[in-house]
Order: sequence, then structure tokens, then C-alpha cells
Amino acid sequence: MQHILIVEDDRTIAESIAFILEKDSFSCQWFNNGHEALNYLDNNKVDLMLLDVGLPDISGFDVLRKVRAKSEMPVVIISARDDEADQVLGLEGLGANGYITKPLSPRLVVAHVRAQLRHLRAEPKTQQSRFSINEAMQKIIFTSQELVLTPAEFKILSHLVKRPNRVHSRKYLLSVIWDRPHGSDVKTINTHIKSIRKRLHEIDDKNEYIETHRGIGYSLIETSTGPASRT
Repeated sequence: MQHILIVEDDRTIAESIAFILEKDSFSCQWFNNGHEALNYLDNNKVDLMLLDVGLPDISGFDVLRKVRAKSEMPVVIISARDDEADQVLGLEGLGANGYITKPLSPRLVVAHVRAQLRHLRAEPKTQQSRFSINEAMQKIIFTSQELVLTPAEFKILSHLVKRPNRVHSRKYLLSVIWDRPHGSDVKTINTHIKSIRKRLHEIDDKNEYIETHRGIGYSLIETSTGPASRT
């Protein structure tokens, strides 16, 4: 049975999430503050953490910093803070695996939990990527075939390949292309991603390798059992 740590100061929210998780055969432990949660992590095995940002003792971001200093355990942020800066900080700066804004659906939270744990099970440390990057030649090989990419597309895809199964905001991907992206239209990233997908589908048209996270950005799906099938 997989064990989920819920760090949330609102008892009603925590109990509603725990109820559905336990109904789906997960075990749960809940703390309403960051210090107790960190102490618990030092002495117990946890498969995934659901972490609120607005805790009464320390910031959830500080909790995440301490967790990432020791572990790559999946962490999904659940927060009332819905501005882009906080999402970028959590996902890009601190390495959260997901970011869900309140008010939230407990069932949506469970879906995120299941998705993250599926990625974890499918990602052994010896996994061989389908992508190979040649930085000197500015080329990316995908399943033994070279992708035809523009310089901007190369930068975006190589960034995603190096950091798979993690959400990357559109704004951050702009900074990957340009040193000073201020004033640039983030919709430019949508166009580049569409083109990259087309190149990937020219080689493999049965699977989807780049996942869209509505309102946030994109992630590259890399698992030992293969990406999600296209629907």
C-alpha cells in the first residue's frame, strides 16, 4: 500500500482528500504544519507528499526546499495562490511535480497522485531515453533518427528532455530561448511546441511525448514502458 503525506492546515480539505485516497487503497498521514511533517519524513517512508503553501509555522515552499535537499520524492503543491510567479517558483525553482490551485476537487487531487506514482513506477534509474542530445552540433536524435528543428525548437526540446516528467511554464520556456524574454508573447511557445510535436509524430505517430498542462505549460513524458498513446 502506497503512503501519502498530506500537509494542509485546513482539516476539512485534508480529511476530504484523505477519505478518497484511502477509499482508493492508499494510506495517509496528515499534519497541519510543516515542522511535524518534516520530522515525520525523517523517520517514515512516504511515496508522495501533498503540500499546502500557506502553513501556520513555515512556508510550504520552505518545506519543499528541505525535502528536495534530501529526496526526489514526488511533491504536488495544493495552494490558494494561483498567480504565475508562485507556480513557476514551485515547479521550476523548487522542483515540485505538480501544482493544483484551490478551490480544488479531491478527485482531481487523487488523479494527480495516481499520475505521479505511475511515472515513478515507470522510471527506473537505468531507464534509457529515446532522446539523445548533441550539444556541439545542436542536434537531437529521437529513436535513432535526427529531428529537423529550428534553433529555438532545439533549445526548448533539449530543456524538456533533460528534465522529463516535470511541468515547465511557458514563461520559463521563453527564458530558455531568449536571455531577455520580457515583452515576448508566451503564445510563441505554443507555436514552437506544435512544431516539435509535428516532428516527433513524423517519426512516431502512435504516441504523445509532450503533455500540455492547461494554464501552466508543458512536460515531456519519458517512461521505460513508453509514452501515452495518442487519442
